[in-house]
Amino acid sequence: MVKKIIKILGGLLAVVILIVIAASVAIIFFVNKGLVEDQMKKALNRHVQIQDISVSIFSIISGIEVKKVTISNFKTEKQLEALKGKPVAANDVFVRMESLRLKLKFLPLLKKRFELRELVLYTPMINVAKNKKGYFNFDDLTRPKKKTAEEQAEEPAKSLTADDIPVAVSVGEVGIKNGTINYYDGKFDQRFQVYKLTAVVYSIAIDPKNLENKDNAKVKIFMGVRTVGPIKTGSVESFDITFDITGNVKPFDIKTRKLDPEVSVHAGSPEGMITGLQIFNSIAANNILSKYIGDALSFLKGKQSWKGSKLAYVDLWYKAGRATLSNGNLKLQECRLLFDGVYSTISRDMDVNLELELLKSRNNAIKVGIRRQIESGLKRLGAKKYVDADKIAETAMKPLLNKNGMIYMKFKVAGPTSKPDVQLTFPQLGSLDDIIKQVAGDVLIEGGKEAIKKGVEEGGKELIKRLPKLLK
Repeated sequence: MVKKIIKILGGLLAVVILIVIAASVAIIFFVNKGLVEDQMKKALNRHVQIQDISVSIFSIISGIEVKKVTISNFKTEKQLEALKGKPVAANDVFVRMESLRLKLKFLPLLKKRFELRELVLYTPMINVAKNKKGYFNFDDLTRPKKKTAEEQAEEPAKSLTADDIPVAVSVGEVGIKNGTINYYDGKFDQRFQVYKLTAVVYSIAIDPKNLENKDNAKVKIFMGVRTVGPIKTGSVESFDITFDITGNVKPFDIKTRKLDPEVSVHAGSPEGMITGLQIFNSIAANNILSKYIGDALSFLKGKQSWKGSKLAYVDLWYKAGRATLSNGNLKLQECRLLFDGVYSTISRDMDVNLELELLKSRNNAIKVGIRRQIESGLKRLGAKKYVDADKIAETAMKPLLNKNGMIYMKFKVAGPTSKPDVQLTFPQLGSLDDIIKQVAGDVLIEGGKEAIKKGVEEGGKELIKRLPKLLK
């Protein structure tokens, strides 16, 4: 019995070895630099240059590595023919990468399982450009192919469902590591850069026959995003922000079984700088606050920065064009913001609740702003010589202070990010003129009482002096 089992195992092992050798030989003969370059040129309509493709008898196990790949921008057939044997010009690079690694498990295919260990682009550099007419340099790759009359007469394509996947899918890691994306907008003559980009989807498990338990993928993204030169339009003036994002994705909807991703991530920002954020500008220019504290919040319009893994973060849930934000926190040098709400990726509108707390070091600046408004009001009411502006400022400060003695406000932010509508919801601030009249009125009343008292006392003294003469 034992010998029989050993014999069976030996036979299976021999079959596996033969399969591995056969597949590896096929890879060696059919996967070569020239063939891959030609196929990529035809598929992409771009000049392609590959330095080397690493294949061996064990590639079926160890995987294939394509090294030093350079791809040009769009080329016609005539241009591609003229470029044969020539390198891609430095000023015509669309994509360049150090390597691409592909590691596919072959044996699971025999059991109707697709298992991919790795498909990763290492150190890619991608140049994306949009011209003045709004066309991207990759539009030819995404433009739908013209259909024949017969194809047009066919029923419209149906949404992809889990049932369209013939096998169970298991993927170890897919994505980009240490990449750079340069973006140029020709319409506005603006440049942006994504740097140190590592974006991988890993531990992917999809099984159409067991979608309730196997419909998941993990996500990890780390990148920096910055402006290159001044921004001429948009919701900010300049920025340089790093993001560290981790979370999960459910590719298919369990009920409909359609491809409708549900994303749940925690997004942090270890370090960042931003200037001219429109939300901050709108808060600083809020009509009610401006009348109350003047321009004391104008510091929000300037450069804001943070550095620390626990200073900026938010939890995000997304599905069907709707992003829900929760537990949002942004701690800056002079203030702290807490936020939650929703954002539509379709209409690009938001509905966000925002809490703003200023450090105590800003209290004096706020009080100075209030005092200036009060002095203007006193002058207008003709009560400047009767009232101490500092005392009124102290009274006016009280609604703005929380139990910790810090300026605290709540806002409702709605509308597009480029021009948000910011409404102050807390505290309910009254008119400074009302506070001035109240305090000034009390002072005048007290002054009147004092004057009457003084008048009575002086009158009594005078009466006593004149009393002997009156008695005579």
